[in-house]
Amino acid sequence: MIRLAQTEHLKAINNIYNQAVKDGLRTAHTDPLSIEERKRWFRNHSATLFPVFIYELDNDVIGWLSISPYRSDRQALDDIVEMSYYVDYNHHGEGIGTQLMEYGLDFCRSAPYRIVVAILIESNKASIKLLEKFDFVEGGRIPDAIHYQGQYQDHLYLYKKLNPATQ
Repeated sequence: MIRLAQTEHLKAINNIYNQAVKDGLRTAHTDPLSIEERKRWFRNHSATLFPVFIYELDNDVIGWLSISPYRSDRQALDDIVEMSYYVDYNHHGEGIGTQLMEYGLDFCRSAPYRIVVAILIESNKASIKLLEKFDFVEGGRIPDAIHYQGQYQDHLYLYKKLNPATQ
């Protein structure tokens, strides 16, 4: 079941995120985030415009998706949002990312948004494949932007126009 995240879900959200941090070269964070950092992040997400959704199975949070402002200090970009999503590593390959993406895109289509952006690291092939499944296309690339443990990776910007016929 997918629903709005609440404060009590932050520990699970953070644990899932930190799985990706510990995996290396998935988030660009090199150290796990603290629960205090996650609480600050959550306070910047409103349920009406910038929600965080969780995927629950048997009362356990096993995935989440957030809608965040894109360059919030630039008013001409107010109708663009960034989408991020993470699934517990024990549940990869079960279609949870697909369901979260469908839910998040449905929300964005009903909100005042025109474009959704996903920012990721080029080695995250599974995430790129998921985004391409939903017709995201590459809109930018910063070669060798990510430097981690002696490796360099490109930082990718993929995007999707929500209502291309009207744009």
